[in-house]
Amino acid sequence: MSYLILIVCWIDRAFTTLIFLPMLYIMYRKFRPTKPWTPRTMRLYLVCKILVILFLVRIFCAGFIFTPVNYERFTDSGLFPLIKAIFYSDWP
Repeated sequence: MSYLILIVCWIDRAFTTLIFLPMLYIMYRKFRPTKPWTPRTMRLYLVCKILVILFLVRIFCAGFIFTPVNYERFTDSGLFPLIKAIFYSDWP
């Protein structure tokens, strides 16, 4: 179980570190629309938008829901080890 939590923490760390790539692609396609939209570029654009939205939800949860004030509310949850590893510590 601890290895699974460690893998999820690494994925979360990589996601939060590399999120600038989809953001750059969105800005490039929005502010430089010289080429026509092909189905492939539209699909990639939508995937990038979904990744950015997931990042914003993760930041919202980290900033407003999973705060040290609400720590006691989540200790009874079955997902508490995962929540603790992602939101309450830097590294498990």
